[in-house]
Formats: sequence, structure tokens, C-alpha cells
Amino acid sequence: MQKRNFVAGIILILSLAFSGQAFSAETDGFANILKKIDGLACTQPEKLSPFYSKDLVIMVDDKRALLKNRIKDFQQMIIDFRDLKCQVQRMVLAGKAGKDVSYVLVDEIISVTSKSNDTDERQHSVCNYTFTRESTDWKISLEHCSSLPDYTINPEDDALYYFHNPIY
Repeated sequence: MQKRNFVAGIILILSLAFSGQAFSAETDGFANILKKIDGLACTQPEKLSPFYSKDLVIMVDDKRALLKNRIKDFQQMIIDFRDLKCQVQRMVLAGKAGKDVSYVLVDEIISVTSKSNDTDERQHSVCNYTFTRESTDWKISLEHCSSLPDYTINPEDDALYYFHNPIY
């Protein structure tokens, strides 16, 4: 009986390991699209449009955003800040690739720093990115992010601690 349970346990572990690899391979292409967008946002935001569907909906918390306004904001940031540096830490939590519609659910922390005025803005969110196939390319058709507290910031490290970690 113990031998059979041991074998069943090994089979379960192997199936989880291989399904995790399949999941990773299934979502890697979408994570790579997001990485390309990350690379352009703070350097060449005018090149972001081709990654998004014409029917795009962007929701950040309870507000809707327009891609053209987001691009303008990035362009203004580049003008306003010296030595602007943007970093994104992203972990795919779930995802599914379909024939014409796919999604990834991610936990992400975006950090924007600048030497011009000691800017250090961080945003911790959980985001859902829905992709639709247009011709042969995948485009983002829905970006929905909800803010999370940033537990990496301690009260003594940041004067905006309570802004980043609201108490509800």
C-alpha cells in the first residue's frame, strides 16, 4: 500500500511539474509582449500603439484610461525627469492561450526613478491582460489592473508610505 501511494505521489509531482512547464510555455509569448512594452514605455512611448488592439479598454482600479493619454504621460515624464529609469517586476500567476483570445494574470511592481528630483514612484498591482489575435499578431485588448499595498516600503523609508499602503 505504501509503495502504491509513493508511486502515485511521484506521478502527481511529475504531472504538476510538466503542467507547470506547459503553462509557462503557453504564457511566455504574452509575457514577452509585455516585456517589449515595458522597454518602450519610458524610452519610446510613441511606439506602443502597435501592441494594442483598436478596441482596447484600459482600467486602472476604478478608472478608465486611454492609450493616447498614457503615451502623452510617458512622453511628458521623459521630458520632465533626468536619468529616468523604469523597472517592472512581473510574475505570471495564471494564463491561458486560446486560438483567438488569450489572457495572463500577473502580479507586477512598477518602479520609476529619476535623479532630477529624487523621484521614486512604485506601484504594486495585480493585472489581467487579455490578448486577441489580429491577423497573425497578438494585441492587448483589455488591460485591467488593481492596486495592491506595497509591502516593500517601510514607513521610515518613504514619506508616502501611507499613500502606497492605504488603510481601508
